[in-house]
Amino acid sequence: MKFIDTNLWIGNWPFAPLSRNEVKEVSRRLSRFDIDTAFVSTFECVFQVDPMPGNRSLRKTVARRRRLRALPVLNPGVAAWRDHLDELADWPETKAIRLLPGYHGYRLDSRSTRACVEALQSRGIRVLATARLIDERHEHRAVTVKPPALGQWEGFLEFASSANPLIQGLSVHELRALSEFGRRFSADISFAEWEDTLRVLKGFMSTTRIMFGSLSPLQVLQAQIDKIRLSSLALNQREKVANLNAVKYFGV
Repeated sequence: MKFIDTNLWIGNWPFAPLSRNEVKEVSRRLSRFDIDTAFVSTFECVFQVDPMPGNRSLRKTVARRRRLRALPVLNPGVAAWRDHLDELADWPETKAIRLLPGYHGYRLDSRSTRACVEALQSRGIRVLATARLIDERHEHRAVTVKPPALGQWEGFLEFASSANPLIQGLSVHELRALSEFGRRFSADISFAEWEDTLRVLKGFMSTTRIMFGSLSPLQVLQAQIDKIRLSSLALNQREKVANLNAVKYFGV
């Protein structure tokens, strides 16, 4: 079974040592686990208000890596976000852009976020909204990053559901609650942890809206793959989650 990873990261994480997370080692890891394509962001963008230096560095780093697709970060909380979007949209390889509201300090249901989503949608660029990178209960004591509350996600989907955003980093309970809101969105499995995770998710979400996202190296890549490989769902449903949904979503 081949995989497309929608949630891969490279670089250094300031609060924990991450061995072998340079691009060469990441590429070897993908090959070893049959990950044919990975959409990758850099940790350099997480803690900087202006993510563009990190985006530019990422683009150069993955330019000649067949398996890696740059997934840039945009911060609609800064005044220059439209200029940043103009630059990112000029990159032919830009299929999607990631939002990090918790780390960049803006509300998901704000006017600027709405304007950003509308601008992305008008350009045919997919919207990825990342709830969390680390379980907030295990954050460094100096860091108080919390994922957006459920009400913010509902407000976000009021205007973003037409874009079918890919929401990453929500738990099973959070995804169930958000699904009850009745708005369109897709989700990854990076923080969905349960016995036979895919079967549980299928109880309230179509498998056509679930994608593989490892959140590697902050999560264990083998464990994320096993959520799909060892699931009791039929092979055709597991393949949708592993790669087919991402092929359709990103047009790769």
